[in-house]
Amino acid sequence: MDGMARDSQVDWTAALTVPTPARNPSDEPPPLTWRQTALAVLPAFLVTRLVVLISGIVAIQIWGVKPVQDTYDPAGYTTALGDLVSTVIGPLARWDAVWYVDIAEVGYPTDYPPRTAFFPLYPVLLRIGGWFVGSPVVAGLLISLVCAFVGAMLFHRLTDVELGRPAAKAATWALLAFPGSMWFTAVYSEGLFLLLSVGCLLAARQHAWAIAGTLGALASATRSAGVLLMVPLALIAWEQFRQRPRPVDPRAEVGWREWPWRRPAIAVASVPIGILTYLVVLRVIGHSWMTSFEQQQEWGRENVGPIAGLLRAIGAAGDGVAQLLGTAPEASAATPGAEWMNPLLLIFLAGGLIALVGVARRLPIAYAAYVGCALLLPLSAPAVGGGEPLMSLPRFLGVLFPLAMWLGWWVSRGPHARRRGAVLLTIGLLMLAGVSMLTARWVFVA
Repeated sequence: MDGMARDSQVDWTAALTVPTPARNPSDEPPPLTWRQTALAVLPAFLVTRLVVLISGIVAIQIWGVKPVQDTYDPAGYTTALGDLVSTVIGPLARWDAVWYVDIAEVGYPTDYPPRTAFFPLYPVLLRIGGWFVGSPVVAGLLISLVCAFVGAMLFHRLTDVELGRPAAKAATWALLAFPGSMWFTAVYSEGLFLLLSVGCLLAARQHAWAIAGTLGALASATRSAGVLLMVPLALIAWEQFRQRPRPVDPRAEVGWREWPWRRPAIAVASVPIGILTYLVVLRVIGHSWMTSFEQQQEWGRENVGPIAGLLRAIGAAGDGVAQLLGTAPEASAATPGAEWMNPLLLIFLAGGLIALVGVARRLPIAYAAYVGCALLLPLSAPAVGGGEPLMSLPRFLGVLFPLAMWLGWWVSRGPHARRRGAVLLTIGLLMLAGVSMLTARWVFVA
């Protein structure tokens, strides 16, 4: 190809990627050891977890617990450890926690298919841990605590690699102070999924493709969204392929072409193994192949596509504002609490979309592609049964860690970084406390 043709050709991959400003490697501090990383993460982890626990205790002591426990926890899983322990761990053992413990106890019998909406890796760990500590609830708390802390460490390292040390510190606070982080240390799969998804991309970033593929497969056995890790893995592999050194000896061309794609391709293809294994197991024990996905309707979700889902969310938020202002007709009244929850959830979505634009501009395109694909899931299947189309959105946003990476970069730059960070941290901790209070009282916000 002559020079003119080369000049006229557009490199679309480069056009889609807006790299971070070049940093001089000689000016970079040496990589942190694992011990140093743990110490860097520890303050944010301790502060935010104390906020969760203290807020839950205060809420229960002042306002008590809603009388719904017999309905949503008939087996008494959340009270089996006694009133004192139940009060202390209030925000961490509510709602879906009951389902995970129930699956750990009885598995996936065919008499009640809605259980299959919860993927198996976390309940399996609860079952194993319960054998050692005597309680799947206690095992879940310990597993989530360890996974969340290690996941935060990996997140700090990944952000340090992509955006630098100051951004890594601020991003860790942003990740852990976000209201959706409450479920990282609850008896939920969020902490485990954070560990696996961050570790998967960090391993790929460091060319450890065997580890990346293994973690990706485990992630897809933890949550259905785990299969989306195929997207960033493929894009990271492509970027590394583009940046590979050219062979000096043309005779080595064949061998050189064969090597670069083999390990990344295997890693990308390994990701769906987790979800496929789960579907096979369900079929073997008597469920249909699509049982797990068909349960979305049982949980009040309807597949309508992202545009229709967004329009429903906007409409529900508008109705909520009208109800708060007292201008809505009686017939439009939704479930209790939806009048303030729907506008708040729409604000969360708007903030997530703004952060997604920042991720696309500041980080490699793999991160934005992952977040974009993950956001399409709740938008495409909004919850219609309870009148909250964006139900559970804060929890979904919490594990989309590239959003916190960008926020940490944005907070840590400029002359007013300290003031900006203090304001956002205060807002985040107050919202985290509010979410913890509501959850501890069995008010559904997840």
